[in-house]
Amino acid sequence: MAIDLRKIDPELSYPLKQVAQFLEISYGTILKLKGDGKLKSIRIGKRYYVKGADILAYIEKG
Repeated sequence: MAIDLRKIDPELSYPLKQVAQFLEISYGTILKLKGDGKLKSIRIGKRYYVKGADILAYIEKG
């Protein structure tokens, strides 16, 4: 199934679980990508978020 890029707003930040849904990969894989520095994230309080622009950049890299 193809990723629907129209659902990702580059101006918004998304929680990691939603990023996993967008990319159609497991939450564990998202944590690994975050830990490896392959997917930029920001911490707000106790939660991590990824900017829509960073999700789109990750998709473009392949």
